[in-house]
Amino acid sequence: MPKTHKLRILKDKIDFNFVREEVEKKYNVKMGRAAEDPVRMFKYLFLKCLYGMSDRGLIERCMSDMAFKYFLDLAPEDPVIDPSLLSVFRRQRLADSNLLDFLITKSVALAVDLGVIKSRTLIVDATHTCSTYNPFAPVEILQLRSRKLRASIYDNTKEPDTYRKMFPEKPSGKNLEAEMAYSRELISIIREKKIMSDIPIVVENVNLLEETIEDIEDHFTTSVKDNDARVGHKSEDSFFGYKTEIMTTPELIITAANITTGEKADGKELRTLVQKSKNNLGATEEDKKVDDVLGDGAYGGDNNLKLAKEEKFTLYARPNPMLYKSNENKDDGFELNKDAGMYTCPAGHLAVGKSIIRYKKKGKGNDRLQFRFDPDKCECCKLKDKCLKQGSKTRYYSIPIKTPEQEEQMKFCKTPEFRERIKERFKVEQVNAILKNVYGYRKTLSYGIYSMKIQGAMTIFAYNLMRILKLTRKNG
Repeated sequence: MPKTHKLRILKDKIDFNFVREEVEKKYNVKMGRAAEDPVRMFKYLFLKCLYGMSDRGLIERCMSDMAFKYFLDLAPEDPVIDPSLLSVFRRQRLADSNLLDFLITKSVALAVDLGVIKSRTLIVDATHTCSTYNPFAPVEILQLRSRKLRASIYDNTKEPDTYRKMFPEKPSGKNLEAEMAYSRELISIIREKKIMSDIPIVVENVNLLEETIEDIEDHFTTSVKDNDARVGHKSEDSFFGYKTEIMTTPELIITAANITTGEKADGKELRTLVQKSKNNLGATEEDKKVDDVLGDGAYGGDNNLKLAKEEKFTLYARPNPMLYKSNENKDDGFELNKDAGMYTCPAGHLAVGKSIIRYKKKGKGNDRLQFRFDPDKCECCKLKDKCLKQGSKTRYYSIPIKTPEQEEQMKFCKTPEFRERIKERFKVEQVNAILKNVYGYRKTLSYGIYSMKIQGAMTIFAYNLMRILKLTRKNG
């Protein structure tokens, strides 16, 4: 193994034994046969992420690649694990651990020890990861679930026509309200008449159909496989998946991250990200000091401006006029999606239109920006009784334009200092591009928010280590 090979450098510089301390509570040394070394299992996952390989492809390469075997502390003749063990390790040994924060903390500590982080500036942005599984329109998934439920009943009887006569008439077309009413009636009949209540597959399909109705009321769009993924928006386009808010230094070392479902608004987790970054950067107050935070328009809201004053750092973020609410609307659940330029309601639905309400008489207050929501989504939403006024079919939401806080921040944006410092914000876009194009963060590898967090943790850890390696080589 040449001394310049990156796997040899990583093996020599990094002690991976911290993994054993994190997962040892998941093992029992007194029961069963000896388990595979958790440090080596973690290294397998690290290689998988670093080289963008499938479980099976990774194990096949480990059989013949001596660099991989050296990194894994295996002799050339030593056998490798079965690919199925990687899935077991991910889902059982890493469960219940906050792997994302844990690995970021370890990698940032290494960067601090090696002296590659010199700046006291943090840059924040959000990036999205699309689900591997396609979203279904609400009507489509309801029809699929109800069809599977009926089929499970017909498959367990010799007289399916008897049950067909009991069930309500299937609606024609793609009317969501009619399909939901049909599904509810179908569930009600099956439960009231106790149809095959002792057959597990029937009970499971009834529960799945009921959960699907609740999911549609909750977030309108869902998937057969990935129940955690949600629809989010980038500009006018939507995506189905997850969102990661990333905080990085100008040296492009990720200091904190937060992974959520796709519909969450940007800018709400700045306090958490700043606090995590400060804790990761060092133990003393001097080490934790942050001078500046750079972000886009999503991070220029009132709460973040107050945070900047509390924590004594300068926030460089161009304010979006739509971020500023009046006091009566502060905690109403409506959030700005800065990419789409629209508000989302408490149920996560994006507004479909907006207009300006202008007052001819100045005494009535500031002009307002009004948003209109899709009446079809409002009609089947579980929050409609609280959200819609009696007799109304469409929800409108308005905010004032040009508040005093906004005016103050807008003036700051015009200063030479702001214009010069905000130029550095593009660096976080570089990080996002590398994560997606080099480390495969554009798409999920599995389904569910848990798997997404594991993927995010390993991806960011691999990225940080390779970035640290590059910086140490550059610095000599």
